[in-house]
Amino acid sequence: MSPALPATVLVVLALVLMAWWYERTRPPSRVLALVATLAALAAVGRLALAPVPNVQPTTDVVLLAGLALGAAPGFAVGAVAAVVSNVAFGQGPWTAWQMLAWGCCGLLGAGLGAVLRDRAGRWTLALACGVAGLLFGTIMNVSVWLGATGGGAGALLAVIASSAPFDIAHALGNVAFALAFGPAMLLAIRRARARREGRFAPAVERSPQ
Repeated sequence: MSPALPATVLVVLALVLMAWWYERTRPPSRVLALVATLAALAAVGRLALAPVPNVQPTTDVVLLAGLALGAAPGFAVGAVAAVVSNVAFGQGPWTAWQMLAWGCCGLLGAGLGAVLRDRAGRWTLALACGVAGLLFGTIMNVSVWLGATGGGAGALLAVIASSAPFDIAHALGNVAFALAFGPAMLLAIRRARARREGRFAPAVERSPQ
């Protein structure tokens, strides 16, 4: 039996567990709306630059979502963006792998946020987005390796070599988008979350004069 089938089953199970985890966090409805908006933005970015192979702001949006919103929302943005954009590109077994790959980019952003807090500068964001592009490419290379070749070290090296120009283009495009828009987008996401999670403090009663 090809290793692609059990590997894809494991990927789907991982996605189900992540969805269960996100549900367990009980996110407010306004944060859910923000996650949906960011996922739609990520999907539109992929569609808009479809003529340019592997260059799109999708990965940047997902990583910044994870950095600003946390691990579970970041993963959700990446997973939903893959499903939504594949309505145009076509659904298939690769969709589950793309959901996992972009979801992991959201987790990477959350990890960066946990380490740096609010100290992520423009170049730090650009470097992280470049790494996220390579992470996405690595996961997708594994899916191709298992599905098209059936395994083997030589086949894996061949897949990596053939996809290297596209993975590098993805990473460099991510760096360029992050340098141009990263800090502004991160600030916008943080402000949007603050507005949606804002609570009114109870009025302080003053003693009569």
